[in-house]
Amino acid sequence: MYAPPDNQYELGPTRQRRRSDSPGGVLPLLFEERNGFHMPFPPKVREDALVACGRHCCLCHKFCGIKIEVHHIREESEGGENTADNAIAVCFDCHADMRSYDHKHPKGNKYTESELKRHRDSWYGKVAGNIGTANRAEVVETDKEVFRLVARILPWDGSIDFIRRNHFEGSFDGDHLKDLYDFEWQCHNPAFEFIDPDLEGLRVQLRHNIQGFRDAVGSNTFSTGYGRNSVPAEWETEQPDLFKRAVGELHATADEIISTYGNLVRTATRKLGILPHQGDFP
Repeated sequence: MYAPPDNQYELGPTRQRRRSDSPGGVLPLLFEERNGFHMPFPPKVREDALVACGRHCCLCHKFCGIKIEVHHIREESEGGENTADNAIAVCFDCHADMRSYDHKHPKGNKYTESELKRHRDSWYGKVAGNIGTANRAEVVETDKEVFRLVARILPWDGSIDFIRRNHFEGSFDGDHLKDLYDFEWQCHNPAFEFIDPDLEGLRVQLRHNIQGFRDAVGSNTFSTGYGRNSVPAEWETEQPDLFKRAVGELHATADEIISTYGNLVRTATRKLGILPHQGDFP
């Protein structure tokens, strides 16, 4: 995307580009301006925002890596500036949610500017207080309790072990997924949150992975009675591409859960100095 040097031009009230070295002092609109795009934050502002949040979403706290946007808290069209105070880093999902609000047909509650800043500043503070290992006694003890609760709700030899072993080409007992849904339900509890930002990002990512798996189960399997579900067996012969895609989606989303769960357990063990009890984890 083209980004002119500072003060190269300014936009007049007619949305034309004015520049002193052009004939008549007017240039055509840039492609971005013609198509409703706004000029981006300066690189330093974007970098500072991404460092301050640790590349986690400031709203849902999920670790995003490169899948993150730096969003204007007050839109440029409403006078918002490209400054650090007006910037908040959010994941693609939260960014899409924020932009989907329709003023003409309001449903739900739109984020206010002050609320977004409070979310951002709270998360910045959490990241700033993280020093590789959660070394403050009160932080460690609080996060240990959350970690133990995760271990009780989602033990390694329950639903996690089932989705690791199961081949979703056949039917399965829905009760084997209960631990996953119990964990997802517990995430509604505001106290079920790590203080350490790395652990919290993994907890949120695990919830996101479980939601994706639940959606895959709902879209690709049907009840066969007695609490069992299955990808329709007739798809394998009548619609083999659909059958392969459905089974592949179930395995892929299950693998994401297993990977994030393992990362959460290993990170908690390392950062909290807590060894899992025999029988809780492998």
